[in-house]
Amino acid sequence: MVWGRRQEPMLRLHAVVVAETPERPAMGRSRPLRRSPRAGAQRAPGSGGLQITGASCLPRRAATLGAVVPLLAVTALGLALGPVPAATAASPTPTPGMGAPVACATTVTYSIGGRTPAPRPLPPPVSQVGGAALAVAGLHVTPSATVAPPAPKATAWLVADLDTGQVLAACNAHVPLAPASSLKVLTALALMPLIDPANRYTARTEDARVDGTRVGLVPGSVYSVDDLWHALLMSSANDAAVALATLAGGLPVATAAMRRTAQALGAADTTAYNTSGLDAPGQVSSAYDLAVFGRAALSKAPVSTLLQTRSYAFPEAGTAPGNARTATGTWARKTFQIQNHNRLLYNYPGALGVKNGWTSTTGGSFIGAAQRGNRRLVATLLAADPETWHMSAALLDWGFSATPAGAPGVGRLTDGPDPAGALTAVAPAGSGGGREAAGLGGAAGTGRQAAASTTASGPLPRVAVAAAAATAILAVVGAAGALNRAARRSGRRN
Repeated sequence: MVWGRRQEPMLRLHAVVVAETPERPAMGRSRPLRRSPRAGAQRAPGSGGLQITGASCLPRRAATLGAVVPLLAVTALGLALGPVPAATAASPTPTPGMGAPVACATTVTYSIGGRTPAPRPLPPPVSQVGGAALAVAGLHVTPSATVAPPAPKATAWLVADLDTGQVLAACNAHVPLAPASSLKVLTALALMPLIDPANRYTARTEDARVDGTRVGLVPGSVYSVDDLWHALLMSSANDAAVALATLAGGLPVATAAMRRTAQALGAADTTAYNTSGLDAPGQVSSAYDLAVFGRAALSKAPVSTLLQTRSYAFPEAGTAPGNARTATGTWARKTFQIQNHNRLLYNYPGALGVKNGWTSTTGGSFIGAAQRGNRRLVATLLAADPETWHMSAALLDWGFSATPAGAPGVGRLTDGPDPAGALTAVAPAGSGGGREAAGLGGAAGTGRQAAASTTASGPLPRVAVAAAAATAILAVVGAAGALNRAARRSGRRN
């Protein structure tokens, strides 16, 4: 609702008052005046309007106030309540993946190639690590935000400060969902300490037969561990994920290490059953945990360097080392270029990585991070439409532009386990630290523009002003009554 609509009752009321006044008969028809039983008063037949005549000015004032009081009431209430904050105009070129203003997903839903599978019930949050507010499904936004966050077409998402760990906004932060290839960040964090970087790996048929994205390991060909890490984190290669699990001691050993690492980081929502992120029964993570993994990965030089690498010369089939040369000085083994699949790296200034993911049955996932000046943010998405890097960019833009550096959060990213609930939300539950959807809707358009503004004159101040206005109106009505009584006494005297 906007202010123009609030004027309508005022206009209608004004029209009624005018129509009831004998000097301005309705429909342009004149009505003869008849003498009122009281001295100094005339009434038009069929009209409720009262016209006061006579020498005394007091009755005129009473009649005028009687007509004006309703107008004052509506006007005062309208001014007190003020205009309802309205969404800003949508961008002429909306960012892909951004929807109309919404609160926060209440079902698991996403689109695949223009087709939207039937929504599934939203699982309940798994943990309350990082603060009790985040354990409640729904939208939570820092009170320091100057505008509402955008509305990504994702079931769950989160924006946090990488350095302070403060969660600036989150939707279904701890809801467990399939992580897709974003889980490969945890694979690297867990297995890199277990695998000797000097090892060489001979590819097997099992590697080449894995589903999904592959770098193209050729059975019998030999690859360095460095080759496999680049393939895993840049090309999201599932064949490299299987190979690295083998180097770590086999899939059970590798996944056990991943679960231990997740727990050590305080990522209590994550359960891993493979190293690739391919769909598996019970394999889940959360928007919160993905942010924890992204933060940990960017703090470790070997992993962060791989995540920020844009291209790499990957060896073709063969057994010679990738850097070996023949007697004539040519490379002993041909290579081909692989590219980083994280498009945020190529399209967002200051991008730091981290990892994208997608499966046809669980939708898109994303961990994106960027730096502006001395500030670094991370944004995560789960069960999302395919345009995940666009959505991540919009969330990062909002975080950089709509929240001040050092802003308090609605929770925080952990640096480890949360014994006895030591890590709690900055603002206690119910204190307004997290704004629900009614206060902050999503944004249509690019996410670089505000969806709605929550100003200092929020709902509570407006109610207080309205109460004051009502008090003033009652005073005016009382004064009008007093004048009317004086008018009656005056009429009797006249």
